Amino acid sequence: MKQQRLIQRQHPLFSPIALLMTAVLILLLALLLWQTGGRLFSPGDLSSMARSPQQSGGFANHAAFADDCTQCHDPFVGVTAVRCETCHVNIARQRESGTGLHGRLATPDCAACHVEHQGHDFDLYAAAFDQFSSEHHAALFPLHGQHATLECTDCHQNEQYAGIPATCVGCHAEPDLHKGLLGTDCARCHTPEGWQPALLTDHTFPLDHGDKGQIPCATCHTTTFTVYTCDNCHEPAKMIEEHQQEGIAPAELTNCIECHPTGEEK
Repeated sequence: MKQQRLIQRQHPLFSPIALLMTAVLILLLALLLWQTGGRLFSPGDLSSMARSPQQSGGFANHAAFADDCTQCHDPFVGVTAVRCETCHVNIARQRESGTGLHGRLATPDCAACHVEHQGHDFDLYAAAFDQFSSEHHAALFPLHGQHATLECTDCHQNEQYAGIPATCVGCHAEPDLHKGLLGTDCARCHTPEGWQPALLTDHTFPLDHGDKGQIPCATCHTTTFTVYTCDNCHEPAKMIEEHQQEGIAPAELTNCIECHPTGEEK
């Protein structure tokens, strides 16, 4: 009796012709990716909008390199700040020096604010403004007190985001009561919680150093709040006499708080 040989049939997926076809498909796909720069897998068109005629990295806008995904994407990683800063060298300088808006951000995640693949007409700057969190805004100008109720466009008009003044006088006109008297350091007296009452947060001299409680501003500041006098409470002739007894000449009595910073007699 002849021994019968059992011929095991090879699985069609691993047949030579199947493997050859798979290799050809992979080769064609790789060639297509190389020719299109990866655009085959692009989720959408890149923005063609630009705020400045000046080119970055040799490109007028993102749409100009739509066929070269590696301009922004690292393989198997995604968009990285290093790739972005290759073109946007001004942002790179901010990051290196720790200045400007981008230099104060804790983590450089460009795609978190500048979301791409939303179409040719998509404004990356306006989108960044919408994505801008209070945490990031706090790096430049914390929105406390009355400022917390502001709309973005109250300060950022005509889509201007950079160069907005962070000083009080940049938004608030100087009251007639203050003109020429107090200077522009409003935070010495006022806080974002409200302009009234004025808290005199940086008033170094105690306002209740005597036995009359808090005294009116005009008692010491008769003409301007940058100059003071003690004569309205302390009779000049008596002060001269008392200081002469201590060996202090009248000509030296020009800066009382130099010797009496708390208003108390030494």
